[in-house]
Amino acid sequence: MQLHFELSKTRRKNPDGRSDRSLVPAAATDIGLERSVNEDKFATLSTATGECFVVLDGMGGAEGGELAAQISVDTMRRTFLGVLEGDVAEVLKAAIEEANRTIALRRQNKRFKEMGTTVVAALFEDSSVAISHVGDSRAYLVREGVMEQLTVDHTYVQHLVDQHQISREEALPHPQSHILTQCLGSSPDLNVEVVRYWIWPLRKGEVSDYLVLCTDGLYSMLHEEEISAVVSSLPPRDACAELIRMANDRGGYDNITVSIVPLHGHLRPDESPTWVRERASRELSIRKEWWWRRSFVYHIIVASLFGCGLACAAVGVFLFFRVFGES
Repeated sequence: MQLHFELSKTRRKNPDGRSDRSLVPAAATDIGLERSVNEDKFATLSTATGECFVVLDGMGGAEGGELAAQISVDTMRRTFLGVLEGDVAEVLKAAIEEANRTIALRRQNKRFKEMGTTVVAALFEDSSVAISHVGDSRAYLVREGVMEQLTVDHTYVQHLVDQHQISREEALPHPQSHILTQCLGSSPDLNVEVVRYWIWPLRKGEVSDYLVLCTDGLYSMLHEEEISAVVSSLPPRDACAELIRMANDRGGYDNITVSIVPLHGHLRPDESPTWVRERASRELSIRKEWWWRRSFVYHIIVASLFGCGLACAAVGVFLFFRVFGES
């Protein structure tokens, strides 16, 4: 097992000022035991509002799925870099839809006609988080050892479940469970749905919720009770490693990727209290000012390099005609 880890730069401290590993988000991916290529991918992207945690499961082989996942991450990063304002849900929706259009265009090349990827992403802003997905990569909420699925798979078997033709328990082992009804690249006009939640502060004695993003290589091998028990009992980095080890012990038939994000509060569908939003709004204003300055410097550097390139090209053309014109 060769794990690829990422620890988020977002670090929190306990009330006594000490850093706590259980408060640091983490993500990991593993190729599994049966595949020759890891088409899964995870990323933590910085935005003007906060961090965006992304997990993807590509399809189409090394020149399809692996590339589709990377294109999605790169496209979302560029989209976020160009956005300084806007509703967090709309910003996430725009980033995923732009990634979809990019892959759909690439699929016009016969070499990449099977290219595609799933995605599940969570974008944080103030005391809220926007969650979106396409395909069968999932977002879960873990609260005090109990796990709740926040997303609904875009699959054929989920359609059967919705039509009450099969039960939820029959969906995973179903022979057609791998058939997706939506993925990035499947249609240029893909409609991406986003759900917004709010993070409420913890009361005395309460334990933080955790957000879990993962591919089917994890949840198809482990029961929800097993996943929630590990997430609730170990720091995120250790939990990622343990979950992947357990999935491989069950066979590791697919690539396995998981991202675990401590929420430092309770996730709810209704807005958090006014004082929490006001405090978070002040923090957001500071972050946006920093982000604007970073974006401004970035564009100045790009413009400068472009100008230098044009100047060098002009000098080259001048010297060419000077030398060969005289001869």
